[in-house]
Amino acid sequence: MVIEALGAALLITLVAVTGVLFFGHDKRLLGLERYVVPVAVGVFLSLVLSELIPETMSAAPDWGALVIMIGFVGFYILAHQLHQRYHHHETEDCDRKGAAMLLLIGDAIHNFADGIVLGAAFLVDPAVGVATAVGLALHEIPQEIVEFGVLIRAGYSRSRAALLNLISASTVILGTVVVLLLSTHIADYVWVLIGLAAGNLLFLAASDLLPRIHGNLTHYHSIWYSAASILFGFVVMTMIMSWTHGEHSPAHSDELVEIHKGEEGYSY
Repeated sequence: MVIEALGAALLITLVAVTGVLFFGHDKRLLGLERYVVPVAVGVFLSLVLSELIPETMSAAPDWGALVIMIGFVGFYILAHQLHQRYHHHETEDCDRKGAAMLLLIGDAIHNFADGIVLGAAFLVDPAVGVATAVGLALHEIPQEIVEFGVLIRAGYSRSRAALLNLISASTVILGTVVVLLLSTHIADYVWVLIGLAAGNLLFLAASDLLPRIHGNLTHYHSIWYSAASILFGFVVMTMIMSWTHGEHSPAHSDELVEIHKGEEGYSY
């Protein structure tokens, strides 16, 4: 069971390189770059509003909102510090570099939480673990594609962007290892990590990427093109999440709720 769980975590980590395949050629990258950021906003908003916030509030109705707010404000402060750092060292693209680093940090936290969920699912039953791994991988594909595009837009080379994405995604493995080692103790606090990730991605989408789009609409054609791209990212990500939850893990959510509540009845 341990080998299967770690193997699934490794495969999910490798999904981070899908952006390299999607942006395989310079001409294709130049043609799609102006749509990457608006689509990223839609993908992140879908992930936050359809999954991360509901999961956090379901697991901790009393404290979930506070943790999400801490994540939002904390990453607002971190974004300021990153802006100061890159503005001092670089005269161009300082905001893009800061946003890219903020995205990598938030994604690492989110992936760590996913690793905990994955490890917990394998502890429940290997079949549930496999179904969870499939769902997580499908969730990651569109997210990793747009994240890779954001890194490219920030000035990183394709190889550097792929490496950074891979490092950020590798925290899935770390989360899986932690939950396998600590078993029941860590599962009660997954919602804290999910809430922090929700606050980060909400800040990144609504307070960083979206204002940048609005402030340079000529680069993104018009308000209608950018709005359509945002809606496209939101709809695609929401459909993927809905399909994976419905088809691959019908019993997954109920079983994980039991784990999150710390109830007895499962064999660890």
